[in-house]
Parts: sequence; C-alpha cells; structure tokens
Amino acid sequence: MASDDRKIVVTGATGGLGSNVVEQLLRITPASELGVSIRRPEAAQRLATRGVRVRHGDFDKPKTLDEAFDGAERLLVISTRTVDNHARFVQHRNAIDAARRRGVRHIYYTSIVQRAGSVFDLAPGHLDTEAYLAESGVAHTILRNGHYVENLPMFLGASVATGELALPADGLTAWVARADLAEGIARLMLDGGHAGETLLLTGPEALDFQAIAEIASAIVGRRMARRVIDDRAYLDLLIERGVPKSIARSLVSGFASRAKGELAQVDPTLKEIVGRPLRTVAEVLPSLLAAAPA
Repeated sequence: MASDDRKIVVTGATGGLGSNVVEQLLRITPASELGVSIRRPEAAQRLATRGVRVRHGDFDKPKTLDEAFDGAERLLVISTRTVDNHARFVQHRNAIDAARRRGVRHIYYTSIVQRAGSVFDLAPGHLDTEAYLAESGVAHTILRNGHYVENLPMFLGASVATGELALPADGLTAWVARADLAEGIARLMLDGGHAGETLLLTGPEALDFQAIAEIASAIVGRRMARRVIDDRAYLDLLIERGVPKSIARSLVSGFASRAKGELAQVDPTLKEIVGRPLRTVAEVLPSLLAAAPA
C-alpha cells in the first residue's frame, strides 16, 4: 500500500464525540493531516470525499489497527461502549499496543471523571486502561471527560409531557456540551502538548436534576416536578422500556456516583483550552428538547 501518513488519527469517528472531534479538527487543520479508524469504513465515505483518510479499525481485531494507525503521530483513543469492564479494557489494550507497534508518539485517551473507589460500575475498565497507558512507554494524555449535556433528553424522557421527573437521588454534575468538549480535544491534539497529564474537562456549572427540571420547565413553559424514586424502581422502569439489564444497572450506578459527589467538580481547563465561555445547560437544552421525539 502506498504511503498515506496522517499526523492525527481519531478512532470511533462516526460516533457522537468522535464525529464532533473530526469536524472541529477540519475547522482548524487541513484534511490531508487527518485520518480516522472505524469499524465500518463505508459509514465515513463523506469524510473520505473531504480528503480525510478512512481506514478499517476494529478494537477486537488488532491487525486492523496496525493499518489504521500507520503513520500517525497523535492518536485519539475514544473509549468503547462495551459494558463488561475486562472486555473493554482488552479492546483499549489492543489499541494501545497497536499504537506502540506503529510508532505513534502521543495517545489521547477519553476516560471518565470518576476515580479509584468510585461506585460507578464502569470505572474499573477505564482505570485499568489508564494504568496500562502509564506502563506503555508511549507519551499520553488522559482526558477525564465530563457528562454530556446531550444525554439529558435520555433522562428527561416522558417527563416533558407528564410533568414529573422520576429519577433516583442524585447530586451535582458538571455537565459539558459535547461540541465544547470536542473543540477542546481537537485543539489539544493539534497543539500536541500535555504529555503525562490527566486533564479534567467539565462544563462551566454543576447542576443536579432538581435544577435541570427547573430549567426544562422554563423551556417548555409548564412545571416539571422532580420526584426521587429508589434504585430498584428505576432499574425496573428502564428494563420495562427495553434497556438491556447491564446498561440499566450502569445507569443506576451513575446516579449513585452523582449522589456521592463524584461528578460535582467544575474545572476551568476546558474553558482555558477553547479560549471562550463554555455553553451552559440552559443554552444547549432548548435545541435538544426541540429535536427529541414527542
């Protein structure tokens, strides 16, 4: 295969965060500098027509990653959505090993806010990946990404119509707009710095679901009452809606994590990287609710 080296490669580039990162990179650097690694290259043909190198890369098939990462200087490893912690760690390990084989100089890994001892049930897979990166010998940056504002419609669900937001007890969360996060990651990768650092990337404010219910009420023009339900009731509700049990359990553990204050810290790093004020929940949520299914 003829050489077609790309300085920056992004994995998971057709997902919510990955696609946003690629779009942000295309705003500030030529497409000839960019490559993407995805399981279904046919889903990224629009990027190929814009000059982005598109290659097949499957975290469960390590040999595909060698070709996908070939020639890259900087690699964004977006954590997979696999629920099993060990299986997810193995996927990430495959990506790190392939990056090392192909001579990648700097890996950026999208991790989570929660740290060791967290009650969040997906934390071990992320923390094991961080530990493996630390031992890999490759320069790397850990990105502790805050929770997306864009996920709020999933939690609000039918409450917009019913007027009642029934969720487990929670605590403050420093919600971040995905576009802001993507811009920050793109700028970090373009600059190429922060090797050996762990960066907490959050939004500008920490809100609980009581405050979010009040914001949503103002947007839709009718009251939305916040009601606390127990974990079991929420788990049963999710399963009744068709959510797989393993994912439902993770969502429940996420509320326990919020209740313990594990997501409350607001950090200025992302604002400093993008050089402007970050979007608030009140600014982002109206368009999300307008686009949500009735």
